[in-house]
Amino acid sequence: MRHLIASLLLLAGLAPFTAAAMEFRQAGDTLVMSGPVDEHDLVRLRNHLAVHRPTLVVLHESPGGDLWNGYQVGNRIREENLPTAVSGKCESACALIFLSGTERSFTDGRPVGVTMVGLHGAHSIDTKQPLTELSPRMAYMIRTMTDRKYPDDLLQRTVYPRNAEDMVYAFHPARYAATSSGRGIVECLKQPGAAFKCTMLDGLDALGIGVITNPQIVALPDEVKAALP
Repeated sequence: MRHLIASLLLLAGLAPFTAAAMEFRQAGDTLVMSGPVDEHDLVRLRNHLAVHRPTLVVLHESPGGDLWNGYQVGNRIREENLPTAVSGKCESACALIFLSGTERSFTDGRPVGVTMVGLHGAHSIDTKQPLTELSPRMAYMIRTMTDRKYPDDLLQRTVYPRNAEDMVYAFHPARYAATSSGRGIVECLKQPGAAFKCTMLDGLDALGIGVITNPQIVALPDEVKAALP
């Protein structure tokens, strides 16, 4: 647990990412989407799907980005009836895209200890102030995509954060002993100054709250792993 918290503190303290588009890489029947979500990704996804017919979307090492395009890309993935999987870190708008998958899994694209889905409330990139007017739609999306398994009290804290940098992380429950009271749902709250307080939530895991639908860690083919930047 101590090593987990230390890793999350480093992640939470990262500087804002440099704007760039997601990378789209087709490897066999798998589409790998990596990097930040930007305003052109919906059009680029439509163009990609006009040429390729993936059967799986792997979201790889994405810090999130543009919320509106996160919703729209997720909607398109759901319309195409595509499953999603995560490799490495998938936060913010990336996590909303991940939740749009008809089936959702963790993969072995990165070690299970550094593979996570991170959800947080909408906020202004410029001012870092929470945008609570956008919270109802986000709450509806998370509640719907998780089949209402996401706990109501945690959902309120997720979409109505006290601080824009507050984050809820979901790790794979297989990382923890079956007898452990906490199995991978970690809430990181910004404290006064630059510190974060990260707490493993008792009795919750990614499968139980509907973040993933498949308890198995998907083994990616070599050609897909080769496409992971």
